[in-house]
Amino acid sequence: MAIKELLSEVPLFEELSDAELSILAQRVRQRRYKEDDTIFHKHDPGIALYVIVSGKVKIHNETPDGSDCIIAILDAGEFIGELAVIDGQERSADATTLAPTELLMLTRDDLHDILQRYPRISLCLLATLAGRLRRTTEDYLAYSTLDINGRLAMQLLRLADQHGIVTPAGVRIDLKLTQTDLGSLVGASRESVNKVMGYFRRQAWISVDEKSQITVKDRTCLSRLCGDRT
Repeated sequence: MAIKELLSEVPLFEELSDAELSILAQRVRQRRYKEDDTIFHKHDPGIALYVIVSGKVKIHNETPDGSDCIIAILDAGEFIGELAVIDGQERSADATTLAPTELLMLTRDDLHDILQRYPRISLCLLATLAGRLRRTTEDYLAYSTLDINGRLAMQLLRLADQHGIVTPAGVRIDLKLTQTDLGSLVGASRESVNKVMGYFRRQAWISVDEKSQITVKDRTCLSRLCGDRT
Protein backbone atom coordinates (compact mmCIF):
# COMPACT_ATOMS: atom_id res chain seq x y z
CA MET A 1 0.00 0.00 0.00
CA ALA A 2 1.27 3.48 -0.86
CA ILE A 3 2.39 5.74 2.00
CA LYS A 4 -0.38 8.25 1.25
CA GLU A 5 -3.01 5.52 1.59
CA LEU A 6 -1.46 4.39 4.86
CA LEU A 7 -1.55 7.94 6.19
CA SER A 8 -5.21 8.35 5.24
CA GLU A 9 -6.10 5.47 7.59
CA VAL A 10 -4.33 7.02 10.60
CA PRO A 11 -6.69 9.00 12.90
CA LEU A 12 -4.03 11.67 13.48
CA PHE A 13 -4.15 12.62 9.76
CA GLU A 14 -7.69 11.64 8.78
CA GLU A 15 -8.90 15.24 8.32
CA LEU A 16 -6.21 16.14 5.80
CA SER A 17 -7.17 16.54 2.15
CA ASP A 18 -5.77 14.33 -0.58
CA ALA A 19 -3.33 17.06 -1.60
CA GLU A 20 -2.19 17.57 1.99
CA LEU A 21 -1.65 13.82 2.43
CA SER A 22 0.51 13.83 -0.69
CA ILE A 23 2.72 16.53 0.84
CA LEU A 24 2.94 14.65 4.13
CA ALA A 25 3.75 11.38 2.36
CA GLN A 26 6.94 12.97 1.04
CA ARG A 27 8.13 13.60 4.61
CA VAL A 28 7.59 10.23 6.25
CA ARG A 29 9.69 7.07 6.08
CA GLN A 30 8.54 3.48 6.49
CA ARG A 31 10.17 1.26 9.08
CA ARG A 32 9.54 -2.46 9.64
CA TYR A 33 10.40 -4.42 12.78
CA LYS A 34 10.25 -8.03 13.86
CA GLU A 35 8.59 -9.15 17.09
CA ASP A 36 10.56 -8.13 20.21
CA ASP A 37 12.64 -5.53 18.35
CA THR A 38 13.58 -2.30 20.11
CA ILE A 39 12.38 0.89 18.42
CA PHE A 40 14.10 3.19 20.88
CA HIS A 41 15.56 3.11 24.39
CA LYS A 42 15.01 5.33 27.38
CA HIS A 43 17.40 8.32 27.28
CA ASP A 44 17.77 8.14 23.48
CA PRO A 45 17.41 11.56 21.78
CA GLY A 46 13.88 12.29 20.61
CA ILE A 47 14.55 12.56 16.90
CA ALA A 48 11.24 11.30 15.49
CA LEU A 49 7.59 10.49 16.06
CA TYR A 50 6.38 7.05 14.95
CA VAL A 51 2.89 6.15 13.75
CA ILE A 52 1.93 2.48 14.06
CA VAL A 53 0.58 1.17 10.75
CA SER A 54 0.33 -2.46 11.86
CA GLY A 55 1.47 -4.52 14.82
CA LYS A 56 1.69 -3.68 18.52
CA VAL A 57 4.20 -1.71 20.59
CA LYS A 58 4.92 -1.90 24.31
CA ILE A 59 6.06 1.25 26.13
CA HIS A 60 7.93 0.20 29.24
CA ASN A 61 10.71 0.89 31.74
CA GLU A 62 12.99 -1.25 33.83
CA THR A 63 12.47 -0.81 37.58
CA PRO A 64 15.36 -0.59 40.09
CA ASP A 65 14.92 -4.28 40.93
CA GLY A 66 15.28 -5.26 37.26
CA SER A 67 11.64 -6.06 36.54
CA ASP A 68 9.71 -4.68 33.59
CA CYS A 69 7.12 -1.94 34.18
CA ILE A 70 4.64 -1.69 31.31
CA ILE A 71 3.31 1.82 30.79
CA ALA A 72 1.13 1.22 27.73
CA ILE A 73 0.47 -1.17 24.87
CA LEU A 74 -0.36 0.62 21.64
CA ASP A 75 -2.02 -0.63 18.47
CA ALA A 76 -2.33 0.30 14.79
CA GLY A 77 -3.36 3.92 14.26
CA GLU A 78 -1.67 5.17 17.43
CA PHE A 79 1.64 7.01 17.69
CA ILE A 80 4.68 6.84 19.96
CA GLY A 81 7.61 9.05 20.84
CA GLU A 82 5.66 12.30 20.77
CA LEU A 83 6.80 13.72 24.13
CA ALA A 84 10.53 13.80 23.35
CA VAL A 85 9.81 15.16 19.88
CA ILE A 86 7.67 17.99 21.26
CA ASP A 87 9.86 19.09 24.19
CA GLY A 88 13.27 18.14 22.79
CA GLN A 89 14.18 16.02 25.81
CA GLU A 90 15.42 12.42 25.94
CA ARG A 91 13.11 9.44 25.57
CA SER A 92 11.33 8.74 28.85
CA ALA A 93 10.80 5.01 28.24
CA ASP A 94 11.71 2.06 26.03
CA ALA A 95 9.56 1.05 23.04
CA THR A 96 9.54 -2.63 22.01
CA THR A 97 7.43 -4.46 19.43
CA LEU A 98 5.09 -7.23 20.59
CA ALA A 99 4.49 -8.48 17.05
CA PRO A 100 5.86 -7.82 13.56
CA THR A 101 5.27 -4.08 13.24
CA GLU A 102 5.28 -1.46 10.50
CA LEU A 103 5.77 2.19 11.41
CA LEU A 104 5.80 5.54 9.66
CA MET A 105 8.55 7.83 10.96
CA LEU A 106 8.34 11.62 10.95
CA THR A 107 11.42 13.52 12.11
CA ARG A 108 11.20 16.22 14.75
CA ASP A 109 11.87 19.07 12.29
CA ASP A 110 9.33 17.73 9.80
CA LEU A 111 6.71 17.25 12.53
CA HIS A 112 7.12 20.84 13.73
CA ASP A 113 6.74 22.10 10.17
CA ILE A 114 3.66 19.93 9.57
CA LEU A 115 2.03 21.14 12.82
CA GLN A 116 2.54 24.75 11.75
CA ARG A 117 1.08 24.07 8.30
CA TYR A 118 -1.92 22.06 9.52
CA PRO A 119 -3.22 23.16 12.95
CA ARG A 120 -5.90 20.44 12.76
CA ILE A 121 -3.19 17.86 13.38
CA SER A 122 -2.11 19.80 16.47
CA LEU A 123 -5.64 19.59 17.85
CA CYS A 124 -5.79 15.84 17.21
CA LEU A 125 -2.38 15.40 18.83
CA LEU A 126 -3.50 17.36 21.88
CA ALA A 127 -6.72 15.34 22.14
CA THR A 128 -4.73 12.10 22.13
CA LEU A 129 -2.30 13.38 24.76
CA ALA A 130 -5.23 14.53 26.90
CA GLY A 131 -6.76 11.06 26.66
CA ARG A 132 -3.51 9.45 27.77
CA LEU A 133 -3.22 11.88 30.68
CA ARG A 134 -6.80 11.12 31.67
CA ARG A 135 -6.05 7.37 31.72
CA THR A 136 -2.97 8.04 33.85
CA THR A 137 -5.12 9.96 36.33
CA GLU A 138 -7.67 7.13 36.39
CA ASP A 139 -4.89 4.60 36.98
CA TYR A 140 -3.53 6.65 39.88
CA LEU A 141 -6.98 6.78 41.45
CA ALA A 142 -7.42 3.04 40.93
CA TYR A 143 -4.10 2.30 42.62
CA SER A 144 -5.27 4.39 45.57
CA THR A 145 -8.77 2.96 45.96
CA LEU A 146 -9.03 -0.49 44.36
CA ASP A 147 -7.70 -3.81 45.56
CA ILE A 148 -5.85 -6.20 43.25
CA ASN A 149 -9.15 -7.74 42.09
CA GLY A 150 -10.48 -4.36 41.01
CA ARG A 151 -7.25 -3.21 39.37
CA LEU A 152 -6.91 -6.43 37.40
CA ALA A 153 -10.57 -6.34 36.33
CA MET A 154 -10.11 -2.74 35.14
CA GLN A 155 -7.03 -3.62 33.09
CA LEU A 156 -8.63 -6.69 31.52
CA LEU A 157 -11.62 -4.63 30.43
CA ARG A 158 -9.40 -1.88 29.06
CA LEU A 159 -7.26 -4.37 27.15
CA ALA A 160 -10.41 -5.98 25.76
CA ASP A 161 -11.63 -2.57 24.57
CA GLN A 162 -8.29 -1.63 23.00
CA HIS A 163 -7.08 -4.98 21.66
CA GLY A 164 -10.14 -7.20 21.70
CA ILE A 165 -11.55 -9.48 19.02
CA VAL A 166 -15.21 -10.43 19.36
CA THR A 167 -15.74 -14.21 19.36
CA PRO A 168 -18.74 -16.42 20.22
CA ALA A 169 -17.15 -17.04 23.63
CA GLY A 170 -16.56 -13.37 24.43
CA VAL A 171 -13.94 -10.72 23.66
CA ARG A 172 -10.50 -12.24 23.19
CA ILE A 173 -7.57 -9.97 24.06
CA ASP A 174 -5.27 -10.20 21.05
CA LEU A 175 -2.03 -9.95 23.01
CA LYS A 176 0.57 -12.35 24.34
CA LEU A 177 0.62 -11.36 28.00
CA THR A 178 2.28 -13.27 30.79
CA GLN A 179 1.07 -13.02 34.35
CA THR A 180 4.23 -11.04 35.04
CA ASP A 181 3.10 -8.57 32.35
CA LEU A 182 -0.32 -8.28 33.97
CA GLY A 183 1.33 -7.78 37.34
CA SER A 184 3.36 -4.94 35.86
CA LEU A 185 0.19 -3.28 34.55
CA VAL A 186 -1.61 -3.43 37.90
CA GLY A 187 1.28 -3.04 40.34
CA ALA A 188 1.17 -6.55 41.80
CA SER A 189 3.30 -9.66 41.96
CA ARG A 190 2.94 -12.55 39.51
CA GLU A 191 1.75 -14.73 42.39
CA SER A 192 -1.04 -12.30 43.28
CA VAL A 193 -2.13 -12.06 39.65
CA ASN A 194 -2.12 -15.86 39.34
CA LYS A 195 -4.41 -16.14 42.36
CA VAL A 196 -6.88 -13.53 41.10
CA MET A 197 -6.88 -14.88 37.53
CA GLY A 198 -7.67 -18.33 38.92
CA TYR A 199 -10.63 -16.85 40.82
CA PHE A 200 -11.88 -15.03 37.71
CA ARG A 201 -11.66 -18.26 35.71
CA ARG A 202 -13.57 -20.28 38.32
CA GLN A 203 -16.31 -17.64 38.25
CA ALA A 204 -16.39 -18.00 34.43
CA TRP A 205 -15.75 -14.27 34.02
CA ILE A 206 -12.74 -14.98 31.83
CA SER A 207 -11.10 -17.92 30.09
CA VAL A 208 -7.49 -18.54 29.07
CA ASP A 209 -6.64 -20.74 26.09
CA GLU A 210 -3.64 -22.92 25.34
CA LYS A 211 -1.81 -19.91 23.85
CA SER A 212 -2.35 -17.96 27.10
CA GLN A 213 -4.72 -15.55 25.37
CA ILE A 214 -7.41 -14.18 27.66
CA THR A 215 -11.10 -13.95 26.73
CA VAL A 216 -13.40 -11.66 28.71
CA LYS A 217 -16.67 -13.57 29.05
CA ASP A 218 -18.60 -11.53 31.64
CA ARG A 219 -17.96 -7.82 31.38
CA THR A 220 -20.73 -6.96 33.84
CA CYS A 221 -19.19 -8.83 36.77
CA LEU A 222 -15.71 -7.50 36.08
CA SER A 223 -17.10 -3.97 35.84
CA ARG A 224 -18.64 -4.26 39.29
CA LEU A 225 -15.21 -4.98 40.78
CA CYS A 226 -13.71 -1.77 39.44
CA GLY A 227 -16.72 0.53 39.47
CA ASP A 228 -16.67 0.46 35.63
CA ARG A 229 -13.63 2.79 35.47
CA THR A 230 -12.55 1.62 32.04
